Amino acid sequence: MKYLKFIVIAILMIGCTNKPPIDHVAIYEEIRYADKMELASMAVTKTVKTERTDWYKVGKRIAVYSYDTHLKAYIDLSELEPKDLEFDEDNKTVRISLPPIAIEIAGRDMELRKEYENIGLFRTEIDPKERAKMKELANSSLKKELNSNPEFKQKLIETARNKARKYFETLLKNTGYTAIVRFSDDSDTKADYKQAL
Repeated sequence: MKYLKFIVIAILMIGCTNKPPIDHVAIYEEIRYADKMELASMAVTKTVKTERTDWYKVGKRIAVYSYDTHLKAYIDLSELEPKDLEFDEDNKTVRISLPPIAIEIAGRDMELRKEYENIGLFRTEIDPKERAKMKELANSSLKKELNSNPEFKQKLIETARNKARKYFETLLKNTGYTAIVRFSDDSDTKADYKQAL
């Protein structure tokens, strides 16, 4: 009878220490479900100018407009595959390889603000069609400027990477793991600017 009590207590203790196994697939699906995760943003003001001073026309025709837009740095978690999460149950760690940081210019319908205008008496006003064309030229110019400035781009990418690391370290810590976060493009930190539609 004495031994029977000991066996029952031992069985109960073993039963209490055996936690249900953690569902790796559920963790993967929860992360992937976030889809496009915005991590950092930056406000940008772009200025565009039109000037016509044809010698055969009387008067000047100069206008300067500006608009505000945002750069958004994000990771597309829909690109994540099950192999990108490597679980080590013995050490309670998970190595996660995240998709590269992508950057997009947010919004195409930014309102142009008139900063300066000098239109001579015999010159035509700037119409909505011309303003729309100016905005398209400004958008193209902005993309070129951003792509030609690696320091500016790198700063935004690094901010997004740091936020992603902290987020996934916290998320996986809550499931009982220590996260080792890397990015699939760690050897190549390029990010393409994508114009939002």
